[in-house]
Amino acid sequence: MAVGILSGTKVLVGDSDSKSQLKERGFGEEDGKQFFISLIEACYLVESEKLDVVKADKKVSFEELVKVGGKHENEFYNKFLVFRDLRNRGLLVKTGLKFGTDFRIYDRGTKDVSEKHSKQLVHVVPEEYTCSFPEMARALRLAKNVNKDMIYAIVDEEGDVTYYLVDRVRL
Repeated sequence: MAVGILSGTKVLVGDSDSKSQLKERGFGEEDGKQFFISLIEACYLVESEKLDVVKADKKVSFEELVKVGGKHENEFYNKFLVFRDLRNRGLLVKTGLKFGTDFRIYDRGTKDVSEKHSKQLVHVVPEEYTCSFPEMARALRLAKNVNKDMIYAIVDEEGDVTYYLVDRVRL
């Protein structure tokens, strides 16, 4: 089992075997000589018993990781639920921060984001979420400008996820 060290909002993985196994499965990113995985990735791997996370030589539980994530990011647990659902469907999921959304997703079988471009952006919202048409139009316009589909992932109170593809119609 891989072991990572909690460092702020990321988990550092130093063991070269663990690093290469995680990279092969599409997790993490290299920052110079260091290899980090995000808190959401760490939660997924801890829950699936593929990773142990430690801080100050003490094992960090899944619940503690979620708590840390929730302090740094709104709707962290809902984002985790969507991340887990997408990964369990065989999709590669990466942050969508540079596109102003939660995730970008790649086709099944993609291991390396340098191989291809993502085709969809995913915005995670709770069931009670409301937005204006101009706000939704801005998100859709941004997605279309970078040749991607915009998907809203709605998480209900039971933790179930429903996906809606938002698109424009030209008449």
